[in-house]
Amino acid sequence: MKAVQFPAVGEVRMVELPDPTPGPGEVLVRVAAAGICHTDVHILHGNFPARYPVVPGHEFAGTVVAAGDGVDPSWVGRRVAVDPNVPCGTCPACKENRQNLCPNLEAYGVTLNGGFAELATVKLTNAYLIGDLPFKVAAMAEPLACVVHGLNLLRLEPASHALIFGAGPMGLLLMQALKHAGAARATLVDLHHRRLEIGLELGADATLVDADGLQELAPEHGRFDLVADATGVPAVVERLPRYVRDGGKILYFGVCPPDAEIRLKPYDVYRRDLQIIGSFSLRQTLAPALRLLASGAVRVEPLISHTFQLDEFEHWIQQVGKAETMKLQAVLE
Repeated sequence: MKAVQFPAVGEVRMVELPDPTPGPGEVLVRVAAAGICHTDVHILHGNFPARYPVVPGHEFAGTVVAAGDGVDPSWVGRRVAVDPNVPCGTCPACKENRQNLCPNLEAYGVTLNGGFAELATVKLTNAYLIGDLPFKVAAMAEPLACVVHGLNLLRLEPASHALIFGAGPMGLLLMQALKHAGAARATLVDLHHRRLEIGLELGADATLVDADGLQELAPEHGRFDLVADATGVPAVVERLPRYVRDGGKILYFGVCPPDAEIRLKPYDVYRRDLQIIGSFSLRQTLAPALRLLASGAVRVEPLISHTFQLDEFEHWIQQVGKAETMKLQAVLE
């Protein structure tokens, strides 16, 4: 089969690999759509823990074409999306239902071969039925599942006013999910006008190209109930407390560099009764993400700016984060 491979840090190749065979409890998926995530960029450059060589791709969907021992053969022919996380199931984190914090966590596209290939083997427990959802939509279930996990941690208060820095794919998924969960208003800040236009089309109430003027858009108390970062830019993250109301919540959702540091006044957090929440990956949230997609509550088609063939991967991973790109997907059928 054809596959993209990261042989080592900083290397990308198109390779021919033997067709994988599903083991016990696994299914073989013919990949139909796979999205590039900024995490794939981090893995390529060695800024995210991975195991090389690896076939990247943790956002993918396709059709089951073979079943391993112990799997009902009726799964063959079913259309599925994949939860990439493979926790150990036995550690304290797993027993507390916090599988995303498993110290032995494996993941398709990170430590196990993933979706940027014609075929991929996955555990049956990681395959979720998608019904008649288009594959390109179903492949967005994984990033949306990360958003759902963040919302579960937030416990959003009704009629909250939310401020989101970053109107890339993750920021716009977060904005839509917040509105669906009951946020009264959502304001987006981003440097790129086109991204903000898409945000307005998807339900944002206000947009700004920088933080100037935020006081005018905030509720009467001058600050927001929730401020979230979806940029992963440390300088942006450092400024979040100035925009949140006393007693409000701050969500660290974007992925900052592992060695980044910011200045934070602990007295400010203490005196203002602030809640700072970190959200990593997904946690048993692919099924609710698929329900949001199926219901139309969250729209993802406007976020997919470019599709490409598998052998064009090396070009397109270099386009991640540019002003003219949003979600980039390989389409294999």
